[in-house]
Amino acid sequence: MNYKEKFTYRFLQFLSRHLNNIDEKRRSFYISVLAGFIYKFLPIRKSVALKNIKIAFPEQDMKWTQKVLKSTYRIVIKNFIDFLSIPTIIKSSNFKINNLNVLNDALSKNRGVILVTGHFGLWEKWGAWLGKNGYQTCGIIQKQSNKGSDLFFKETRESYGMSQIYKRSPLNEAYKVLKENKILILASDQDAKHKGVVVDFFGNETSVPKGAALFHLKTKAPLIFSVGTLDSDGNMTITFESINVVKKPSVESITQAYTKMLELKISDYPDHYFWFHKKWKSFHKK
Repeated sequence: MNYKEKFTYRFLQFLSRHLNNIDEKRRSFYISVLAGFIYKFLPIRKSVALKNIKIAFPEQDMKWTQKVLKSTYRIVIKNFIDFLSIPTIIKSSNFKINNLNVLNDALSKNRGVILVTGHFGLWEKWGAWLGKNGYQTCGIIQKQSNKGSDLFFKETRESYGMSQIYKRSPLNEAYKVLKENKILILASDQDAKHKGVVVDFFGNETSVPKGAALFHLKTKAPLIFSVGTLDSDGNMTITFESINVVKKPSVESITQAYTKMLELKISDYPDHYFWFHKKWKSFHKK
């Protein structure tokens, strides 16, 4: 690592130690201040996010759209602060788990589980809950350009039991996870350009990664959709749902099925989605 990367690693370690040693009230204060500051003064991809929200909810006015975006900033910052606050935040949080039997039943088939999620809600705390509760998980992760932050994120995830595979790694690494009856986590919602499959998302075509569908067709490992939502009382709800697969499934039908499930969750919690992705950048015509 170069000097900048080493500094990033040490700085993240310092922040993590600090956040683990303060109370929830102080963490909430940091979240509010940071979210407000970034929204007003560091509006990175703010225009992209506003455009995406309008595409998804064309019937809503700008006042509603801006309110959702402001809340989205808070969710994103909370997701990051919670990540830096592991393990304290896991011990101090209350979790409501819906349909855990869906996950347990899938694991009982001894084929591994393909757990599909998105950049939605408190996905870092969601992953930490799985690891802390004894579920062997492995996420397919985008390697960060800064080696310091990449190492910190890797070590933190490993601390609660989640291993990781970098995107573009040999496919046999992912197949090994399923063969060992572990949980393979895929956040399958970013624009996949020409490598993806075209599906409908809020009435518009978008290109979505097809890895989850391909893994299922190859291994018959059960497909489950799961996200974590922030409740009004500050607690967290994690939900597991089986992804319905038709008798003769295709990459398109499987991908469309879980994309629709994500869309429904976003409709219920519009501020939980990471609208800063250029979600509709690619439009591939069949």
